[in-house]
Amino acid sequence: MESPHKERFEALLDWAHNHGASLHPLLEVYEDEDTGFSLRVKPSATEWLESGFKAVTCPTSITLSYLNALTDGPITPSPTTPAPKTENPAFPERFMNSLPPHVIGRFYLIQQYLKGKSSFWAPYISTLTDPSQLDKWALPPFWAEDDIELLKGTNAYIAIQEIQSNVKSEYKQARKILKKEGFPDYRAYSQVLYNWAYCVFTSRSFRPSLILSESAREYVERLLPEGAKIDDFSILQPVYDIGNHNWDASCTWNLTSEPSACELICNDSYRPGQQVFNDYGFKTNSELLLGYGFIIDPEDLNAGDPWDPETWRPHNDYVHVRKRQQQGDTQDQGGEPQDFLICREPFWEGYSCQRRMGSDFRPNALHHQSQFSHWDGRLITDMVSMMATPKQWELFQKLPKRDLCNDSLGEELDPLVDMLKAALAQKIERDFVEFCYGRPNGGEEWEPETERQDLVQRYRDGYEMVFINVLKAFKYSDEEIMALKAAAQEQVGDEEGDEEMKDGN
Repeated sequence: MESPHKERFEALLDWAHNHGASLHPLLEVYEDEDTGFSLRVKPSATEWLESGFKAVTCPTSITLSYLNALTDGPITPSPTTPAPKTENPAFPERFMNSLPPHVIGRFYLIQQYLKGKSSFWAPYISTLTDPSQLDKWALPPFWAEDDIELLKGTNAYIAIQEIQSNVKSEYKQARKILKKEGFPDYRAYSQVLYNWAYCVFTSRSFRPSLILSESAREYVERLLPEGAKIDDFSILQPVYDIGNHNWDASCTWNLTSEPSACELICNDSYRPGQQVFNDYGFKTNSELLLGYGFIIDPEDLNAGDPWDPETWRPHNDYVHVRKRQQQGDTQDQGGEPQDFLICREPFWEGYSCQRRMGSDFRPNALHHQSQFSHWDGRLITDMVSMMATPKQWELFQKLPKRDLCNDSLGEELDPLVDMLKAALAQKIERDFVEFCYGRPNGGEEWEPETERQDLVQRYRDGYEMVFINVLKAFKYSDEEIMALKAAAQEQVGDEEGDEEMKDGN
């Protein structure tokens, strides 16, 4: 690690240690070519770190979040000490009462950044990417417009439009209140700094309900104002957040050993010089790209041996689909869109993650049919509940919880299967054409010129495989799939021709 970085991280570790945090003595912070600042076993170590070691301890007293804006300083949870009064928050009363907790937390991070060395968190903030280095901290919503356009037709592109709109609106409202309240140096709270704070919290923070011990959580709930909920914001954990994500990593976020701390317990063994990972939970490549700025390629994953090592092809490629709730739906009511997944490989095979559907979901014979096996089982059940007659619904619920290895489910259910297949085939075909329509360079071959463009290409390649495999499960031939691509490319050509005619006029 270069000297300036080394000094900053040494200062961070000293500060954290002085306030109750710890890093295993055989671990160190280093700069990895691919993952940036990371944790590893010291190359000079003479022994492996065996399973069950405590990598990091982060006390609640050094965390940074909305909670600190309530008291304008560190919090020290204690089961015997009442929560501090919030009579002197970091911002004016109207600001604190009018804005969502997550927005206030971002503004508090900006405030601490602007304070420089006088901030309690200065050693931590100095290790974050500086706001002036836009290319290093910008997540996809803050990329250059030309790079964002390369994502057209994907989940990421749609989400980026929503995020950009929300971030601009949040900042505008918050900055307006600071101005009206005559808050000192309100002009220093710029849109760029708010974008930076968004990226810091999005890529580094943790959900309070997952990292606060029982005593700390009770303390925090006493501190929160009326109407605020424990997961309305997220929490930055210095040192703890240096560990990078690896879904193969086995680890535990221990909240019981220390009364007001979160411990990272690694359940894998690591050799000297090997990077030590955390596991942020199952996230699709679309979620990883938007939230962390990277994706997982198949070659990055360990093959293992779930069932058949000859055919196992690990992946992290999914397409998200949303369905807005309507009265009578089998899912939760309330009108909020439900998020479902379409999987590159069948959900019920060992390399596809089923955790998003919940541990209590068990697929039946219809879910196992090849044309439906790529689709989120909850969505299939939901659609069946709306399409089926009372008799068909009764029969569906009685289907065996296993694959019958039979294309027919019986005379009564086969018409329902045909309707469901037609509806889903129409959906996937329409979305595939839209995806192909958004392909860079009008669908022609293109060579990425930057690391960011290479990332987009790899993301799109995996995303496309979801569509192709689902279409093949619906018995589309290679020629029919190529025809869909050609139709999208022809549409792009027609629109480009129209634009040329407009320019000529």
